[in-house]
Amino acid sequence: MGSSKWSSRPIGFALAASALTLVAATVTNGQGRQTQAIDPTAVTRGATIFSSSCASCHGKVGRGTDTAPDLIRSALVLHDRMNALHGSELGPYLSTGPTHHFTFDKDQLTELSAYLVTNVNKTLRSGYSNEPTNLLSGDKKAGEAFFQASCATCHSTTGDLAGVGKRYDPATLQQKFIFPNSGPRGARTAPRVKKMQVTVTLPDGKSFSGELGRIDDFNVSLRDKDGVTQTFSRGKGVIVKTIDPYQGHVDLLDHYTDDDIHNMTTYLETLK
Repeated sequence: MGSSKWSSRPIGFALAASALTLVAATVTNGQGRQTQAIDPTAVTRGATIFSSSCASCHGKVGRGTDTAPDLIRSALVLHDRMNALHGSELGPYLSTGPTHHFTFDKDQLTELSAYLVTNVNKTLRSGYSNEPTNLLSGDKKAGEAFFQASCATCHSTTGDLAGVGKRYDPATLQQKFIFPNSGPRGARTAPRVKKMQVTVTLPDGKSFSGELGRIDDFNVSLRDKDGVTQTFSRGKGVIVKTIDPYQGHVDLLDHYTDDDIHNMTTYLETLK
């Protein structure tokens, strides 16, 4: 929604909200439940709003174009639908999100929500008969350059990523390098292949490391290399350091542009 070209800006955590939310495409499993009562007149008014303010970038019914994402797969819209928010959380994003500077009132947001939710419902009834499009529209050489600059210190195209283009379809490939600890398309989460690590240093200098079990304001538990679970009180002088094995992927979210992601997907798909 907006006139700026999508691919020229950093995506950051807008990824999770809309830009490439096909990675969380719960629409494809047909398990969403409708919790909103839809007012047909609101849908009609919402269609008018969408047509005048959004369709030029996101397509006639919101299924995306080569410059803007598919809103029918958007986590923001799916969240709105599943929790019957009637557009209440769309407002802040539409007024402050990159390339979005709309000032819709409460009624307009409700109407826009009604239109988008109706399109989601139609999709759930009919099913997505096609795969996400334009995923391989990037520049392979640019993708390789990005990989070498940002990923090669941890990953190898002849090691862990050898033949990755044969193992996954383009949409799953894209998901795996953006959100590597998420589940298959259609699933919200998956067991982490790599576990969060933690090191606890006690006031006397002794330290204990292992897989993080549980952590809160008062205690932290870990499982060491011998399989022994230990729990420590987070009292005065106790230092707790957690290490996320996917932190490199998290850090990249603030730097990716849409072009980067398409380029990377195109490059990784060639690794066969």
